[in-house]
Amino acid sequence: MCTAISFTTRQHHRFLGRTMDFPPRSTPWQLGYLPIDYQWQSLPEYDSFANDYAILGGMRQINDHYLIGDGLNSAGLWAAELYFPGPQVYYDHPQNHHLNLSPQDLIGWLLGMHASVAEIASELDTVALNSVIWHDHDIVHPFHWLLSDDTGTYLIEPTQYHLTIQPIQLGVLTNSPCYAKQRQKLTDYLGIDQDASDTEIIMAIRGSKTPPPLKRTPTSRFINAAVSLWQSSPFDDNDQEAFRLSSKILKQVEMNHLPGHDVYTHYREVVDAHAQTCYFYDLTTRQNLVHRLPDLMARFDQPSLFKS
Repeated sequence: MCTAISFTTRQHHRFLGRTMDFPPRSTPWQLGYLPIDYQWQSLPEYDSFANDYAILGGMRQINDHYLIGDGLNSAGLWAAELYFPGPQVYYDHPQNHHLNLSPQDLIGWLLGMHASVAEIASELDTVALNSVIWHDHDIVHPFHWLLSDDTGTYLIEPTQYHLTIQPIQLGVLTNSPCYAKQRQKLTDYLGIDQDASDTEIIMAIRGSKTPPPLKRTPTSRFINAAVSLWQSSPFDDNDQEAFRLSSKILKQVEMNHLPGHDVYTHYREVVDAHAQTCYFYDLTTRQNLVHRLPDLMARFDQPSLFKS
């Protein structure tokens, strides 16, 4: 479920993208906007927040709560949560002297309260992720998070209680297994040493003539996205070409709605961080939405969801 990509053009314009393959539960996924000073309360219900930054991205509304699947904030920080079943480690009860958050609330804290990955890194050791059932869910859901700012692409993967941030030059994330194993399977696919650097992996991809796999599994989607992305680099300075590349890669890893399966792609999204523009394609309605974050900040002082 879900694939995300992140890359920067030679003109230093960042492009981000993701497919959302997770079932929407009680309310649909929509393009949403949360303003500066939007107030929300975390689970467990110990801490409340007022956002320092506005957020635009894929969301669901449950009563007065917003589940953020991905978003770009008004400081230029982007984050996406992707499903991560199996390896995740959460506390089974709130921790003293920590900021206790549910897995679903972490992305709101990342985007609402921080301007950069460096700011997050300076505060991340205060966070404790708790095994809490979110508002309209029936189990505790596992996630890991892809982050991007002007310094690069990063990963938060909760395989231990103490959360850390690691840079990932490949700029691709899917689901379980953990990123290190996905990367290892990519090196196996390319026939190179498992200890190869990211730069060496990228060079091997550029020299490979083997077409990427087209299966639905997370590993196949990881390899597909990585190969498709880096065989296209160095990335053109033309932002329209970068947008088309992002859309092409995400279309290749879409998951069709198969009979008897509730996991399929609900939306595809491309974000131009330089222009602060979000391109949201709803696969259910087959409609496109395009919004600029500065325009929404000038028009709305309340949370908004946009119908396609």
